[in-house]
Amino acid sequence: MGKSTTKLSGDSYLKAGDFLIITANYETNTEKIGVAKGKFTQIWRKTGDKYTIIHDEFSME
Repeated sequence: MGKSTTKLSGDSYLKAGDFLIITANYETNTEKIGVAKGKFTQIWRKTGDKYTIIHDEFSME
């Protein structure tokens, strides 16, 4: 992909107990591929004093 930059928009953060749910739209510009746009959702779980991703889903337009 070479060098890339990513912008997020419409990002939302929801904390429920030991879980953090993040949703956003993204737009990534790369040297070789060009522009990639889409949405993503991540679910993080807190264990002790650290958060770990337990679900990561994305779609591209």
